Amino acid sequence: MLRTKFEGREMILRIKRNLYLYSLDEDTIYNSLRESLQIIYFMDSFALQVGEYLLVGETQQSAYPLITVQNIVPRKNIVTV
Repeated sequence: MLRTKFEGREMILRIKRNLYLYSLDEDTIYNSLRESLQIIYFMDSFALQVGEYLLVGETQQSAYPLITVQNIVPRKNIVTV
C-alpha cells in the first residue's frame, strides 16, 4: 500500500493481496500507477499496460480515494476476437 497525493488530495494505491506479480515488482507497479494518475483517477475500472503486462484495477472515490490493482495479465494471455 502506498499513500500519495493527487490534485491536493491524499489517496491510497494498493495491490490486491496474494496477487502473483510475475516479473514486476511493487515499485514498478506503484510508479506506473502514479505516472498514470491523470487518466486512471477518473475511471471506475482500468487496464494499464506496463511492459508485457496489463494491470487491471478499479478506482473508488471516497474520503480517501483508493486505486486497487485487482489482477496482472501477461500479454500472451490476452485474446483478441
